[in-house]
Amino acid sequence: MRIETHTLSATAGGRAILTDVNLAFEPGAFTGLIGPNGAGKTTLLRLLAGLAEPAAGRVTFDGRTAAQTGRRALARGIAYLPQSGPVHWPLRAEALVLLGRLPHRGALGGITAADHAAVERALATADATHLRGRIVGTLSGGERMRVLLARALATEAPVLLADEPVAALDPGHQLACMALLRDTARRGSGVVAVLHDLTLAARFCDRLILLSGGGVLADGPPARVLTDAHLRAAYGIAVHRGEAGGEPFLLPWHALPSPTCQPETP
Repeated sequence: MRIETHTLSATAGGRAILTDVNLAFEPGAFTGLIGPNGAGKTTLLRLLAGLAEPAAGRVTFDGRTAAQTGRRALARGIAYLPQSGPVHWPLRAEALVLLGRLPHRGALGGITAADHAAVERALATADATHLRGRIVGTLSGGERMRVLLARALATEAPVLLADEPVAALDPGHQLACMALLRDTARRGSGVVAVLHDLTLAARFCDRLILLSGGGVLADGPPARVLTDAHLRAAYGIAVHRGEAGGEPFLLPWHALPSPTCQPETP
């Protein structure tokens, strides 16, 4: 599924968050959304998922609007992993993951062998099989995120949108999650994730979109986006750079006075 934004604008509390954003997201690519707090990363992700209405402009899914596509088709086509999805009932983890299969079931449809198989694959892929019998409310933040990731994977949608998927994870599971998202894209899905760790973004993503100042400050391969000038403008920081095993890393090193940044002209 190809998702496009057309002169997209969004507001929150009467304040402009995004203005005239034009982007396209293709299958088979792992895209990272980066930028300072309040830059509109989560807002953009929710708009891409069809979970929010823009103030102006539109989002299309293979050339069709959300209304033209239909809610059920969108639910089958897009899996959404929020920052922290609330669970209001004492569900076992396996039952929560099974909710990811709802878009594939009819109003009176029961749980099928295909549903069970998808849940097993998702639990194994998210390294959460051993958590299947636990009540979700007893899980740690990292364990909960892995179960929520499994729920999104169980949908087996052609697009996966993830909001800060590694925020609650320990370093080992952060690396595993990023590798999983990259591999999911390699298998042909479109993957878009909100990220804050710049080294993980540089190492695993095919493309980065740096949001700042109400729009897109930079868009492209990580090396083109994570320049000193862009990081100074967006975050007001200087970074320390290096290389390990042929892969780059960068560490935020100290704060700098940040000039007002201007988004790229599409």
